[in-house]
Amino acid sequence: MKKLLSLLGVVALVISFALPASAASKPIDVFIDGSKVTFAAAPYLQNNSVLVPFRAVFEKLKLKVLWDAKTGTVTGTGTDLVIKLKIGSNRASINGIVKQLTTAPLISGGTTYVPLRFVGEATGASVVWNPVLRSVQITTAASKEQDRAQITNVINKFADYYNEENVAGIESLLDSSLEGFGTMMKSTFETYDFKSTLNNINIIKLEGDEAIVTTSETTLRVGGAYSPDEVDQYLYTLVRMDGGWLIADIELQEAEILLTREQGMKPAEAPKTETAAILSTLGNYYKALNAEDLKGVMATILSIDEETDEMASASLKQMFSQYSVMYTPQASNVYFYSGTEAAVYAEQLLKEAGDPDTYAQGIIYVFTKAADGSWKISDSYNVYETLSNS
Repeated sequence: MKKLLSLLGVVALVISFALPASAASKPIDVFIDGSKVTFAAAPYLQNNSVLVPFRAVFEKLKLKVLWDAKTGTVTGTGTDLVIKLKIGSNRASINGIVKQLTTAPLISGGTTYVPLRFVGEATGASVVWNPVLRSVQITTAASKEQDRAQITNVINKFADYYNEENVAGIESLLDSSLEGFGTMMKSTFETYDFKSTLNNINIIKLEGDEAIVTTSETTLRVGGAYSPDEVDQYLYTLVRMDGGWLIADIELQEAEILLTREQGMKPAEAPKTETAAILSTLGNYYKALNAEDLKGVMATILSIDEETDEMASASLKQMFSQYSVMYTPQASNVYFYSGTEAAVYAEQLLKEAGDPDTYAQGIIYVFTKAADGSWKISDSYNVYETLSNS
């Protein structure tokens, strides 16, 4: 009777493990560290799990394979790793620790299939399924370390090229999605002169052909147009292309201005008449803001070109229509002066109509001397903003 029940169980398994209709759809491709895996029988999808012939994937993951036909058990052995799966069982083990499977291993058409994600992740690899391309990208732990080294190298090279003002070098590290970034960098280098230092690089995501990296970078002005020193937090997106990594996106997440109040309130060596003219423009700027005088505000801002001026005017108009804010100047000082440029450290209070709270701000206003000799605001930086009890 026991033998009969065993035979009936095998028959039931064979019947229940008939290859599903989904196998007839677009073939599923499996890549391990960028190399396509060749299978004797086609992988297929069942219960949202990709099932593959076990031997090819085990060997590609550098596991020694043992198949026990009597017990229907597949064993994969690697360095400090033993994986066991049993045909028809939703329970598998990794180094003796039992794990639950969403889809059990099975035999179909004489081929033993195992759930790919479980096997891949058991070895420490990342497994990414692309439903559109019907492909699986597996990146092994060893390959991940290589990827991490390559990604770190790309970020370091980017910082070096930035400091060298090497536009061609920067462009060699960019994906096509950042077309035009090199031109922007060239314009920046023509205007500013910075020295950047990478404080840290943190790879927060590495899956398949995409990586997300955060950095902390200290940028110091060493010449050129004025810009305050700061510590910036960036988010980089990198993609794998032709076996290497390229930067596909760069986002500034946070910027901390490295200017103390003591530094900001130390007067620069500048002619009194120029200092007075700069602070007069700042005073007119505050008056126009409080009066919601669009033309008055635009008269204090440096004209760049018609398109930029129109964008600035439209932004101000929208701000005035949505908010009613009262600006109260508290302190201001010209702490940088070069003859054609100046930087003012200003402290101000902001109170929006209907809001019981008042906010204190520290702002840097950069001034540029216009062609007619007047001083205009060309840029601004937020040093701090806090809730004030005033």
